[in-house]
Amino acid sequence: MSSDKRRNTRVDAGFEAYVTVGDVVTPVTTRNISLKGALISGCGDCDRGARCELHLPLSPGVRIVVDGVIKWTKGDDAAMAFTEMDELSFTFLHRLVRLNAPEPDAIDDELLDVFEKF
Repeated sequence: MSSDKRRNTRVDAGFEAYVTVGDVVTPVTTRNISLKGALISGCGDCDRGARCELHLPLSPGVRIVVDGVIKWTKGDDAAMAFTEMDELSFTFLHRLVRLNAPEPDAIDDELLDVFEKF
């Protein structure tokens, strides 16, 4: 059995994005992303426990906006757990993860698991 406790598929995703913590906007790059969180680089000033918002532009006028909390930091990297997003952002996130996943059907199973917890 793997020691990896992650239950959601993470996909490699080197997208340019930005994180807002309070009034501070920081450009970042996503290293990977799942339905429940993201690993981001460039957030060296992010503090563990900080409430934040991730903005991931997909194309002009289309973006994923997700509220979250910084779970841990190490150097310039930070892990963000998603706490809330609007329906449109969730739809875009689901499609993004599904299109980049090695087993796209597994993403739908994870989606059902997420909703069962709420």
